[in-house]
Amino acid sequence: MATVSVIMAVYNSQDYLPYAIQSILNQDYRDFELVLVDDGSTDGSGRICDEYALNNPQVRVLHKPNGGMCEARNYALDRIDSTYVAFCDNDDRYFPGLLSDNIDILQESGADCVYYGRRLALFYNSSGKPRMSEICPREKIVLREEEIKRHYDVARSGSDAVWACVYRRDVLEEAHIRFDERLRHGHEDTLFTLNFLRNARGIALNPKTYYLWIRRLGHSSSFALTDDFKLGYESATRLEEQTMQEWGVNSQLPSFCANRMARYLMNPLETMLLLGKLPYREALPIYEWVADFFEPYAHYIPRVTSLPRRAFCELVLNRNFRLVHTAMDAARLYVDHTKRG
Repeated sequence: MATVSVIMAVYNSQDYLPYAIQSILNQDYRDFELVLVDDGSTDGSGRICDEYALNNPQVRVLHKPNGGMCEARNYALDRIDSTYVAFCDNDDRYFPGLLSDNIDILQESGADCVYYGRRLALFYNSSGKPRMSEICPREKIVLREEEIKRHYDVARSGSDAVWACVYRRDVLEEAHIRFDERLRHGHEDTLFTLNFLRNARGIALNPKTYYLWIRRLGHSSSFALTDDFKLGYESATRLEEQTMQEWGVNSQLPSFCANRMARYLMNPLETMLLLGKLPYREALPIYEWVADFFEPYAHYIPRVTSLPRRAFCELVLNRNFRLVHTAMDAARLYVDHTKRG
């Protein structure tokens, strides 16, 4: 039995998959297995997985019909027996030391998980330079029991993505934590992370960056407001707000809660910026949906510390959608300039 299982859901990523796999096989920590879940790929990805398994005993391949990333991850979770679980997307990279450094922290601290930093390389097209950004936990610390609630802002200072954490598997099993298989267009990681946090007895934070998230945007100029996107967004928003209410974070850290909720309000609109310009008549239902859903949480917005963000959120909630659309166009000019740069 390996100490840690690294789960990678694989689907039609033959051009990037070898780099992702090799970044894990190159880790100096050796007591791991890499579980590749070929989720019904129609290109050469399944063959690549099998070739790596033939040449490396640490690689295990599971083939299944296509069911989406959440189903693929759950399929692997149901078939491992390691102490720890980590994740990697099939077109991203592990930096050196990810496993060794963070497994050491887990074993020394006895924490149920360790969060670490990630770097984002955002490619707007195939030829341009990526826009780089980084997010890391605020400090190196271990929070236990009630400390997680009292220092919720520290606990949530890293990324929501599951590949920015290593988890104790027994917590996942005891709390029956799995990915919501209805979701295919976002927020599945946030829900998984929040559910784990609500069941963790101790968490460790490591402010060093170990993961490269490579995001490649297509040339689509439309934004599909799918039912599962709405479901994931609404579920994540409700669960975070419920957690902050139950744990008394609203009274202890009111500004943090306000900024956190504003971040949720902005999320669908920031996605629209990345995916391209929409005519007002097509954008209007999105603005209306966000305003309708977020109305019960409007009382958070006056405490948002960023004046521009607070003003924009108030425009949405006051249903000044023409001004919202104008502000979106202005922001898009900046994004387009970044693309050209």
